[in-house]
Parts: sequence; structure tokens; C-alpha cells
Amino acid sequence: MGRLKVTLPGAFTYEISIGDGIWREVEDFAKGFSKVFIVTDENVENLYGKRLPFPRFVMPPGEGSKTWRQAELLLKQMSRADLDRQSLIIALGGGVVGDLAGFAASIFLRGIAYSQIPTTLLAQVDSAVGGKTAVNLPWGKNLIGSFHQPRAVFIDPAVLKTLDKREITSGLGEVLKYGVIAGPKFFSDVTANLEGVYNADPKVCGPIIRQCLEIKSEIVRRDEHDLGLRKILNFGHTFGHALEAAADFTAYKHGEGVLNGMLLEARLSFDLGILPRKEYEKIKTGLEKVELKGDFKKPPFGKIKGALLKDKKNRRGQISFILPKRLGEMEEVFLGVKEVGQWWQKI
Repeated sequence: MGRLKVTLPGAFTYEISIGDGIWREVEDFAKGFSKVFIVTDENVENLYGKRLPFPRFVMPPGEGSKTWRQAELLLKQMSRADLDRQSLIIALGGGVVGDLAGFAASIFLRGIAYSQIPTTLLAQVDSAVGGKTAVNLPWGKNLIGSFHQPRAVFIDPAVLKTLDKREITSGLGEVLKYGVIAGPKFFSDVTANLEGVYNADPKVCGPIIRQCLEIKSEIVRRDEHDLGLRKILNFGHTFGHALEAAADFTAYKHGEGVLNGMLLEARLSFDLGILPRKEYEKIKTGLEKVELKGDFKKPPFGKIKGALLKDKKNRRGQISFILPKRLGEMEEVFLGVKEVGQWWQKI
């Protein structure tokens, strides 16, 4: 069993456990709480529901469940279960489950404990760690949310064997984001081992998961509330979130949006003269090795404009983009909506 610690200001820490045997560890961890309540989706419930003997809320799978309405249904069930401030919520599932469960835990009784058991590659390498919780609104992603750190995260790479190719591709969107942020070695290591990732080979996936989490844990330690350094984790997300919203959160999985967003934002960086051609070609070639479903169809700018203007990183009406200067070095750039629209028409 591998372990990582996430250390935050104020001496708050929590542990990430990676490896076999997490189910027994979860039950032992849960003994320290008055009551335990699981949040999961229908797909994960069918696979792993019987492993943990606690009451639960089971929701439909997919981004369509990451809504205020679904949060309200969950909160009602939590109240009916008579949870108190010494209770624990367990998020058992992918990023949508983790975001919704964490958000509900953050506002129920003004905040109760929760832990994460991520079951997708995307959640294991990214969303289960860091304390960002949220639900979507029809015109934008993650517009209602809070920072609420989990008490523990339990990761079993073996569960990746149950995922289809598209779900692995979605996870690779976040993995490759860390590759661009970390630098050429990790980016090259990931793109050279894509077959092992698609096969959910634990000898390949385990080290990749750990390295992504080491990168994120250090960034979160230094900037828990996304005020400075942590913004670099949003590479690919400005356009990615806008593409998801433009398609009513149905056409793209989150990581697919991020992959397309990174390709677009790398191109934007190159066109602005920030990213040299050689570095742009490295990033573009690496990202295009991932097996995205179908060809990217660029929507009219009017379809993404509203979501771009509601991006949480924006400042004084200027749209924020996290752009690569080279592999391993990022820069935040603010652009006017007219400038972005003109660029969009040209590509």
C-alpha cells in the first residue's frame, strides 16, 4: 500500500492510500465516525455497492447529475438518515460523484466530514484530491461550489479494469495536463505508455497516478484556494468547460473537454507568440496520440461565449487562459472577448 500526505495551512493533513486492500481500510477508517453514508451512482453501485455495508444515495451516472436539483435530493436523504456533525460521507465513484458528495458535505450542518473512493482514472489522478466541490448551472460548469477537503482518499488502481476506452481517454485528459505542467520527462513517459494505461496495467497506472497526485498535492499545499499557483491546474479548462457547457454537458466527458481544450489553448499560445513552434508541435503530437471519440467539431463562437465569460478565473471582464510557454512552464493570460472571438473565427 502506497501512501501520500496532503499537508495544508493550519496543520490540517489527510492521507491518500493507493493500492490493494483499501476496502478493509475504509471500514476501519469509518469506525471513527458516528454514522456513515455513501454517495454513488448506478454503475458503481452495481460493481462495488456490496463491499461497504452502509446506507446510501444512488444517483444516475454522468455529468447530467451534477446539478443543484440532485444536490437537493441528496441533502434530503442525508437529513432523513439523521446524520450529525460526527458523521462521514463516502463518495464512491468518479468525478461527478465526488464533486456532488463533497459539495453536499460542505453545506450540510455547515460542514461534515467526507472521504473519497475514486473509481475512474480522472478522479484518481485529479478530482478526488484538493477539496474543490461543485455543481453545474445550465449556462456554466462548477458555478456553485466550495472548498472542502476530504478526510482521506482511498485509491485502488485495479478498479480501472472495469472502465471502457472512452472513460480511460477522459482520465488521460487530466494525466496529460499534469504532463504539460510537470515538463518533458513526465509528458514523454505518459505518451510512451498509453497502451499500458488503456489496458489498466497496474505497473503502468500506479506510478502515473502517484506522480499526478504528488504534483497536485504540492500545488494545493502552496495554494489551497486557487488564488495563484493552483490556477495552472486549469490548463485546458477555459475552452474545455465552455465546450462542455455548449453541448449541454452531454457530448463530452470532462476529460475529453480538457483534451480538446488543451489542443486549443496550446494553439492559442502559439498564435500569440508565447509558445515556440517546436514546443507546440511536441504538445500537439503528444495530445493527439490519445484516442478521442470522433472528430472535433468547432461550435460557433456564440455557443461558447457565455461560458467563457462566466469562467471563475476571469478578471474585470477579461477571459483567463492558462497557457504553456514550454513543457513545464505555464503563464496566465487575460484576453478580451472580442480578441478571443476573432481568433476563434480564424482557426
